Amino acid sequence: MPTIRPWDAAPLRRAYAGLDPAGLAQEWLRHNPAYRRDHAATMTTGKVDAEAWRAFARRWGLRFPCRS
Repeated sequence: MPTIRPWDAAPLRRAYAGLDPAGLAQEWLRHNPAYRRDHAATMTTGKVDAEAWRAFARRWGLRFPCRS
C-alpha cells in the first residue's frame, strides 16, 4: 500500500507555498476522490448540459467570477 503523506509534510508545504486560497482550494478538490467521481459523472452526460454543470458547481461551492 502506498504511503500517504500528511498535508503538513515539508515537501507539500513547499509545493503549495505560493498558492493563494483559491489555488489551495483547487488543489484540495483535484485530490478529493468524491469530487473526482462527481466530476467524471458530470462529464459523462454525453453533451454540454449547462444545468448539470451549474448543479455540480453548487454542490462543490465553485464560482467562476472571471468568465471570458
